Amino acid sequence: MSDFSGGSREKTIVFAIVAILVVALVFLGFQLVSGGDPASDPGQGTSVSPGAGAGDGEAGGGAPRGEPVDDVMAMIPFSEAELQTGAETARDFITSYSEARPEESDEERLDRLSPMVSEEFFGALETLVLNTPDAGLPQDPQQNDASTMVTGIRHIGTESVIFVVEVHFQANAGSEGANQPLPYAYAVTMVPQGGDWTVFAFQGAAVGNVGEGGGA
Repeated sequence: MSDFSGGSREKTIVFAIVAILVVALVFLGFQLVSGGDPASDPGQGTSVSPGAGAGDGEAGGGAPRGEPVDDVMAMIPFSEAELQTGAETARDFITSYSEARPEESDEERLDRLSPMVSEEFFGALETLVLNTPDAGLPQDPQQNDASTMVTGIRHIGTESVIFVVEVHFQANAGSEGANQPLPYAYAVTMVPQGGDWTVFAFQGAAVGNVGEGGGA
């Protein structure tokens, strides 16, 4: 009786040891399959800010970012109001220059244009108006009107601005003819002078730029 009881006790111990080993093996296998220590789970690890390293040129691999530019207009040597005035004067000059008035002499045309030009450009304008091949000759009695608009700024310097002015010529041919606008663009160099803006030079926009030291 005691022998049977002792054998049963030994069998119970053996089964218990085997059961523990099986449970241990199962747990170990589960850990290996799931990635080991639960602390290494990316979902439970230390969180990283989405912006961390993104702005660092060396760590993030991207180009370094500087501070945003607050006021671009502060970099321009002229205020917005000054540019507006310069553009309007350039437009008015091209409008007056492009208009043909049959009753107007060359001298009268020069007098009409001269208040809008700089002292440096007056001589060139005088030559342009008075000494052209058709100056002094009878003009076509047909009147030409012009509508103009400033279409852009080509250059901003420290002492001048070049505006692009587009003009549409319109011949008043009366009831027998149709008015056909013919567009043309000028590059007009404007300079501040005495609190106002004056024309320093101008030429066809397709030809190129006329800078601070240029001519017509």
